[in-house]
Amino acid sequence: MRVGIIGAGQLARMMLEDASALGIAATVLADAPDDGAAQTCADVIIGAAADEAGVRMLASRCDVLTLDHELVDLALLSRLESEGVVVHPPTEALRFAVDKAEMRRHLGAAGLPMPNHAILEPGEASDLAALGTQLGWPLVIKAARGGYDGKGVFVVEDPEAAAATIDDLHRAGITALVEEAVAIDHELAALVARRADGQIVAWPVVETAQVGGVCREVVIPGVLSPEVAAHAEQIAREVAELVGVVGVMAVELFATHDGLVINELAMRPHNSGHWTQDGSVTSQFENHLRAVLGLPLGATEVTAAAVASINVFGGDDAVDLDEALHRALAEPRAHVHLYGKTPRPGRKLGHVTVVGDNGAEVRAAAWTAAVALGTPVPAEMEVEIR
Repeated sequence: MRVGIIGAGQLARMMLEDASALGIAATVLADAPDDGAAQTCADVIIGAAADEAGVRMLASRCDVLTLDHELVDLALLSRLESEGVVVHPPTEALRFAVDKAEMRRHLGAAGLPMPNHAILEPGEASDLAALGTQLGWPLVIKAARGGYDGKGVFVVEDPEAAAATIDDLHRAGITALVEEAVAIDHELAALVARRADGQIVAWPVVETAQVGGVCREVVIPGVLSPEVAAHAEQIAREVAELVGVVGVMAVELFATHDGLVINELAMRPHNSGHWTQDGSVTSQFENHLRAVLGLPLGATEVTAAAVASINVFGGDDAVDLDEALHRALAEPRAHVHLYGKTPRPGRKLGHVTVVGDNGAEVRAAAWTAAVALGTPVPAEMEVEIR
């Protein structure tokens, strides 16, 4: 079996590790030879995700196509499907991860919990003062397509700022999703894997900490009640069946005083699931490969009482990662995963996971190793370094 991966970033790089263990061959479509997965894959095609010639070459070599990001050409993938190419997740499912407005329409029509919102297509006018009164100020405006890790998300305080932001999106031909600013108690991620025949498994729902729209840490068990976690998993299973996803899907949710609401979907391995490499019976990367190739899915239980996974970021000070690795691994419980990227301020370089019996201890150990690798501690977070 050979799987083709559109995109060659860190998710593809980590997929390759589990593909090798399972004896699955892989080909990646990489923007550049120094992309993270291109550095470790034996079969690389250089080309953009929207490059039809490159995607067709990838399809010609592989049994199934999957992806490590959603910045893809849905029309191209749909044409390939009509010609018999197997694409997982299918484009009919993938469109709800690619287009936030489509996701809101589809999931909202099914009665799933959403923030109050309005969808403004290019050329469509709206009384923004009235909309702000209805949804409450400030408003959150999102680019329906193309945003990730906090990019394409704007918080505006008044009708003038809202109009300017929406005009910018509309001039670029992008639909604007206008939402209430939800009062968030906790941010959650519910991760599932689903096969085409409907077999589905779910990992424990995790609490995430976001700074500037970017995930900084995932902790298990966190502070979530069993009831909230069970409800979040139920929502994720319902979404997976409703959209027909094949592969791993993450449902990002907000826990509010009034209950859970869905924020976004991701239909590929997700930052909130990196802990599964070291803290679960089966990692998200292995189960993604199993799902897209129609193999039986693996168990998803946590293998320890507590898990903490901390993202490694570049800081303002230059760090020699080879030297820093020595310091990080002085924490003997740290599992370090680096993505082959050159450090620069704010760039996500890897993650560190620690498993153990005590939540506070594993979190402190993971942060200690991440800081040794040059990760700045966000001012918004309280962190213990040992």
